[in-house]
Order: sequence, then structure tokens, then C-alpha cells
Amino acid sequence: MRDGWQAPLTALVVVILFAAFNAKPIQSAADIAAWVQGVGSLVAIIAAVWIYAKQYQDKKNDALAETSAFVQSIHTEISTLWKGYSTNLRAHVTGLADGGFLELVAPLSPDAFVIYNKACEQVGKIDNADLRILIVQTYARFRGFIYSLQLNNGLVIDIAQFEIMYNAADREKRLEQKRDVLRDYGLKLKRADADIEKLMTRLLPLMEQWLADQPLR
Repeated sequence: MRDGWQAPLTALVVVILFAAFNAKPIQSAADIAAWVQGVGSLVAIIAAVWIYAKQYQDKKNDALAETSAFVQSIHTEISTLWKGYSTNLRAHVTGLADGGFLELVAPLSPDAFVIYNKACEQVGKIDNADLRILIVQTYARFRGFIYSLQLNNGLVIDIAQFEIMYNAADREKRLEQKRDVLRDYGLKLKRADADIEKLMTRLLPLMEQWLADQPLR
């Protein structure tokens, strides 16, 4: 038995019955009736314990299945986001020269973290503290990174519009000020990229190991 409580309970029942038989052997019809009543009560107690134990185990299994499904889902979500970013945009960020800035408008989805946002409370049910911490840290950094990219997009669009619309004498000075802001964002993006890469390198294998270690249900 997987839970380990059935064997001790069975042994206890046998001991009780043996002790009761020694204390009150069957010698008459009244003794038989008493024994039938006693055994019936004992069976009822055992059945109640078994039902409670099964309900408890079923509830535990359901909770574990739900948590496992959550971990599998966010593994898919975060790895897909990382792969998409690595394929389409990362080279532009990591390739920024010192003093350079990201001049393109990055394609960003407003629903980047659908699964995590809708069920983030499930993180607290994961029984691995390191995994819980890594999940929260990675999503927080990735969310901050996307927010920085959105701000960078806004700055790139602003400069493009400014170059078209503004022709006053201080045009170049103001353009350079805007580029300085973009350069600062470029540095922040490179640092954030490096941080996220470190987190992803630890997170994905740990998620996969945790999922592999879950018992078959």
C-alpha cells in the first residue's frame, strides 16, 4: 500500500479481535450476537477511516495535478516568449555597441503573460522553494524588460516624428537629448537581457526536473 497506514491498521484490528476473543470467548447465542455487533461496529470504523483516507488522497492528488498543469503551462509560456525574443529581437539588443541604442520598434504583445497573470497564486502551491523563487523572479524581470521595450518604442516613434515635424534652430540639440535617453535605455536593455538569460538558464531545467519528479497518478 502506497500510504503505509493500512498494514498497521490491519494489525491493530487483529490484535483487538484476538484480545477480545481471549477476554470473552463465544459460549452462547448471546455471545454470538455481541460479537456480531462488535465486529460490525469495528468494520464501520475501519470503513470510515478508509473513506476519509481515500478522500484525502484524492484531494491531494487533484491539487498536485492542478499544480503540475500550472507549471507545465508556464514552462510553455515562458520558453515560447524567450524563444520568440531570441529569434526576432535579441541580436539587436545584445549587439548594441557602447553608446548605441535600439532604433527599431519592437513587436510586443499586450498579453505576453496570460497564463501566469491568471493563475499566479498557484506558484505558492509548488513544493520547491527554489523553483517558486525563480518563477517569480523570472516573470518579474521579463515583465520589466517588456515594459522597458515599450518605453523604448515610444521614444523611437517620438524621435521619428520629431525629425519630421520640428525644424527650429535647436533641432539637433534636442534630437541629441532624445538620443541620450535612448542610449540610457539601450544600456538598461542589455543589462536586463543578461539577467533574464541567467534566470532562464536556471529556471527551465529546474521546471523540467520538478515535472519529471512528480509521481504518476
